[in-house]
Amino acid sequence: MTRLVKVGSRGHEIEWKQALKTLKADDVLLLEPGYYQLPQGLDVTDLTIKGTGASPEDTVIESFFTLGPDCNFFTVENACIQAKAKNNAIFVEEDADTYLTLRNVVLRGNEDDTAGIAVNGRCTLELFSTKVLNASVSMFKKSNFRITMNDSLIDYPSEKYSAIGVQGKGTAIISHSQINGSISTYPGSNSELDLNNSIVKTALIHGSTWMNMLNSQILSEDDAGFYISDESWVNIVNCQFAGGIFIDKNTRTIMQNSQLDRIICCDKSKLTLINDAVISHADFQDNSVCDASRTAFSGSNEFEFFLALNKNATLSGKDLVFNPNETVMAVQDDSQVKISVLSSSSDDLDIECNNIANVDISGIKWNAKKSDK
Repeated sequence: MTRLVKVGSRGHEIEWKQALKTLKADDVLLLEPGYYQLPQGLDVTDLTIKGTGASPEDTVIESFFTLGPDCNFFTVENACIQAKAKNNAIFVEEDADTYLTLRNVVLRGNEDDTAGIAVNGRCTLELFSTKVLNASVSMFKKSNFRITMNDSLIDYPSEKYSAIGVQGKGTAIISHSQINGSISTYPGSNSELDLNNSIVKTALIHGSTWMNMLNSQILSEDDAGFYISDESWVNIVNCQFAGGIFIDKNTRTIMQNSQLDRIICCDKSKLTLINDAVISHADFQDNSVCDASRTAFSGSNEFEFFLALNKNATLSGKDLVFNPNETVMAVQDDSQVKISVLSSSSDDLDIECNNIANVDISGIKWNAKKSDK
């Protein structure tokens, strides 16, 4: 039976230490505003903790929590968890099968290599209006997870570790949230990642990942601010990329109604562009394949070519828009182009190529120039 246990220093409440000694499964601890310490941590068994203050940081719990096979659920509401140094704030053991819900919570890490939330077993993780600061959310190799994250923030701009790291198997649905750091799915992972109406610094997609990205932004200005690799399938709709997208290996990517600064495709990657805008540079290499329609390719003085192909890459498409901005196009080696151009800012297009027969462009006058490479 569920018990409501009021914890505090007033006469009708019990003290924190006494409440911990008499904990029972299904208890709901109602904590009055204050600072609560539990240096040795707590093995959780079906527990709800609620702060009764006006904001989460009115009620601070300095400790760490372990969810094992005896824990069916752990819920924290309107409270702040301050992790102990060198301990994961919340740790889900390998043999666990549990629900973990944080609602209107602030979880503070110690900016070290430990996670704010570390999952090794089976876990349904829910983050609502929650802030994870100076710590990561990590799904480890043996995890089996489902993440629902809404109206939340993870602030962990580490150069060594991911803000959200996925190595296991499962689904992560991130909506109306911000990640000040990287989202990474690692080689060997088997996951679905849905990113909706959210802002992320960097995304690194590896393993067997199915990703859907809608109305979202990647803020990194690096060439590989958004990196897609391995056996991943990515569907992008109405998104903004401040920097570059780098795609390689056996990936399949479909992008619609989106804007990006530059893109590089390598290996055997396949890319479909529909009604997109590439601002500075597009580069297709190796055996990559791109099919583009109603897409604008523009140039920048930072790059020699606004559009470049080499080795055995192929580009096909229709109704394209070219804005070279005094740069040229390159079709090198055995790469091939078969496209129609709807409009261009230049009357004549210069193309560096080794084999004119590999270039089939209609809708614009173009001039072949012998490539020196």
